Amino acid sequence: MKQKWNTSEVIRVSLFIAIPVIFACVNTYFLTSGNLFALMQSFALVGLVALGLALTMIVGEFDLSVAPMVAVGGLILAKTGGDSAIVGVLCAVAFGLAVGLINALMIIKLKVSSLVSTLGVMVLLSGFAYWIADGNVVPYYNFDASDVLDAQFFYLLSPRILITIAAIAAIYLVLNFTRLGRDIYATGSHRQSAIMSGANTTGALLFSFGMSGLLAALAGALISISLATGSPTLGDTLLIQAASAAILGGVSLGGGVGRIPQVAVGVFILAALNNGLSLMGVSSATTLLVNGCVLGAVVVINGGLGDLKIARSKRVHG
Repeated sequence: MKQKWNTSEVIRVSLFIAIPVIFACVNTYFLTSGNLFALMQSFALVGLVALGLALTMIVGEFDLSVAPMVAVGGLILAKTGGDSAIVGVLCAVAFGLAVGLINALMIIKLKVSSLVSTLGVMVLLSGFAYWIADGNVVPYYNFDASDVLDAQFFYLLSPRILITIAAIAAIYLVLNFTRLGRDIYATGSHRQSAIMSGANTTGALLFSFGMSGLLAALAGALISISLATGSPTLGDTLLIQAASAAILGGVSLGGGVGRIPQVAVGVFILAALNNGLSLMGVSSATTLLVNGCVLGAVVVINGGLGDLKIARSKRVHG
């Protein structure tokens, strides 16, 4: 029996096909191995952030702190990973995990909205990033780590890309084949009903926000290795890109809905769009504007404004 595609799926598939085709016709360099590798490197960065943000959206919340967490993760790597990139990455992800868990605990214990709590954490992390860097970029001279992390093989892959793919696969398995995954969807669908049915809503929130912080910090650490520098402005545009990718991937703003493979497709669509615009010489400001327009259009078409109203009426912090 054939399944009827919904509006979100039609939009997603149409953009997935149309964007690469259009840019390939406009610029023949788009389909070269060098450019496709650059596109996949961008996919690796945004993919980690979007993956964590999608988790918080599925559980019925939203993490505004992911963008400055990327910057802080990169700066921690640059400050602590001079002798060993692995040590720097571990320090960054440990910090990201800790902040993510704190975000969750504020929602669970203080019963505050995630928009309010993570907004405060976002401001704190932004200030912390500038304090660590003293307002400047922080160089990272472990070029051997960069050579390994960004080594190209099979034309389109690198270890950094494989890390993102592995993270996507791991979160997919958790959401689809574990009790925790079922609890996350139940918590996002209706928290009070989830509590009454015995779902571990506390564990669902802790996991979702913990992973959001960890993955954002990991993204920052890895991109800082590649760029050989940490910067307090590193993640400035990543929140809107990650949110756009998640919503393009079918994640509902109301919670309880979203599939990780579709989120990955959403990330690819945004990566292809931004890559193609860059090849055309479009400024970063205009590219960000286009990203915002795409996000707004998809939210309206998918009934995201209605999702928000539903989310407000059903939100129960317990």
